[in-house]
Amino acid sequence: MRIPAISTLPILLSLLPACDLDIKHCIGDCEHASGGGSGNTSEGPGDTTDEPSTDSGAPTSDSGEPDTDTGIDPTDTGGELGTCDVVHDALPATCGDGQYELGELCFFGTFGFGNFPVTSSVALPLDDLHGADLLLTLSDHTIRGELFAPLTTDTKLWPQSIGEQPVLRATGDFDEDGVIDVLAHSLGPDGVSVHALFLDGEGGLADDQIVHLAENVVTLDAVDWNDDGHLDIITLAHTEALDGLVILLGDGTGDFTESVGPAIELATPGYVLGALHGDGRADDFVFTQSGSGTIVRHNGNLQTTSAPSMPAELWFHDFVIADFDGDGFGDIAGVATNTQFETSELVVFLQKNGDFPLTARYPVNCGARLLAAGDLDNDGVPDIVTGGVDFMGSLRRGDGQGGFPQHMQIGLDVLNEGDALHIADFEGDGIPDVVATGVESAAVAIAYNRG
Repeated sequence: MRIPAISTLPILLSLLPACDLDIKHCIGDCEHASGGGSGNTSEGPGDTTDEPSTDSGAPTSDSGEPDTDTGIDPTDTGGELGTCDVVHDALPATCGDGQYELGELCFFGTFGFGNFPVTSSVALPLDDLHGADLLLTLSDHTIRGELFAPLTTDTKLWPQSIGEQPVLRATGDFDEDGVIDVLAHSLGPDGVSVHALFLDGEGGLADDQIVHLAENVVTLDAVDWNDDGHLDIITLAHTEALDGLVILLGDGTGDFTESVGPAIELATPGYVLGALHGDGRADDFVFTQSGSGTIVRHNGNLQTTSAPSMPAELWFHDFVIADFDGDGFGDIAGVATNTQFETSELVVFLQKNGDFPLTARYPVNCGARLLAAGDLDNDGVPDIVTGGVDFMGSLRRGDGQGGFPQHMQIGLDVLNEGDALHIADFEGDGIPDVVATGVESAAVAIAYNRG
């Protein structure tokens, strides 16, 4: 039986004036945890080898001319960079009529429930009754499922323990039985255990398989690494000499064969994994390291490393990979603190001939630390949501050409590095919603997208 939400956060109306992989955690003996997350100028932003050109997206007096290469006006930012005055769009006139129309974004308020700090979460269907659900780990090391329906949630506690400090990291159907499974790690007597959690389709655990042991875990993700049609597991463990990439090749039955991959130097917990090349393989990493970004590409066992040109005043917290301009190639977007003004920006790097020039910078609500990409208005174009430390998040709508000129403010609760931001259809109504989970907020915050 589904029960009403335990508590409700104050409604944050979208009409108020305006003034954020994959959970990326590191446990064990990790020396290269990303630093300076608060944008503290005493540490300064990460070193960059290349300075951006004068048309890198910073505001200029000639703000009406578009970028001739991309068709985007990088200065049409919906507010001035270096301030918290972000211009946001009003709700569409059709919002509230009970009928969803293509292109609508109708976030009327944010609802919250729960009373435990959430240490990690993944979004996936836990049952076959509605849309997406949440699987959570809590500060007491327990795991629970939250099964969603309109305006209600049903909590399903797990009696099983998978170890101390469990962290949920990725999802995928490893045994190809039609039920989405979960990839996690935890601390145990022999170090860090990597778990493949095979779910039962009703929100519970069918089998916990420990597939790898390591001194620590920096990277943990699920992807078809060798392009054989079966999901594999990618794990990266730090040692004093290097970071060793271990690939656990899946066979589609839930069994894995270990294969040692190339070494990655100075990797950090902040990363995303996705396809940057046009080969369709999601075997490229983007690492957040010392407030900057590093791209690690793979072609078989050949590995190359590069870094986009980034303004020195930007300290990056998080990145996502998606095809923002519809050309079939992966692009990169990051959320950063402008250390000169202590403000926040969405920064977009569109791929051009294998390179990633800075395309545009957009102000977002100050204090942004996380971002997520997804098609929130069902127009076939990725949108971006940021969330952070000041309760309010920003929604930047994609225009299909790699630009994000339109801004909407939504309430999300307090979020910081290591927390989670999800875009998924939690009501099962065909309209994606936004959910945030965090440690400081001790709650699950849901911004429902309704017509």
